[in-house]
Amino acid sequence: MVLHFHSDRVLFSTEFRFADIPRLARAHLVAYPKTPHIESLGADLIASNFKGEAVIAFVKAVCSWGGYPGIGARVLKRNDLNSISAALMEAHGHIVSKPPAMDMALATLNALSGLGTPSFASKHLRFLHPEFCPVFDSMLQQALPYSFDHRGFAAFAQDCFQIAGRLTEASIPNPRERPEGRWFAADVESS
Repeated sequence: MVLHFHSDRVLFSTEFRFADIPRLARAHLVAYPKTPHIESLGADLIASNFKGEAVIAFVKAVCSWGGYPGIGARVLKRNDLNSISAALMEAHGHIVSKPPAMDMALATLNALSGLGTPSFASKHLRFLHPEFCPVFDSMLQQALPYSFDHRGFAAFAQDCFQIAGRLTEASIPNPRERPEGRWFAADVESS
């Protein structure tokens, strides 16, 4: 998808004024107040090298945040803990690789039983790496012109990352108060 940037707005299938994005991001944070806590669980998971109880807590928290805690229970029941840990670690590796391989990160998580569509797999990626990964669920897919697969997720993630860069460059205040006033791809998607 081609983004169209103007000095004070972006056309992204729908036009958003940069000045409106902080308000939308704040509204999302009010609707989903556990977002910062689950981001910290993602950071802790990476720091723990994707070990045991941290994996279980992360999967449960992400799926509860997404409104379907039963998905977390199914993922944990249908996959052994080592497989989930290995998939999360591999997905993390794809994201931090140079260049990032967002499509491969999503495909890796989609291989887990219970995470076979972009929606909840992308939620896990979003909380592992909010700086690079947005959520890509069926509601967004219906509203935006991306295929509902790993390639569509990668394109959407890249576009959100580009918008985040522009918001940061324009010194638009981020209600998440990220380091150095940065915007993350997840912050853009939440708007």
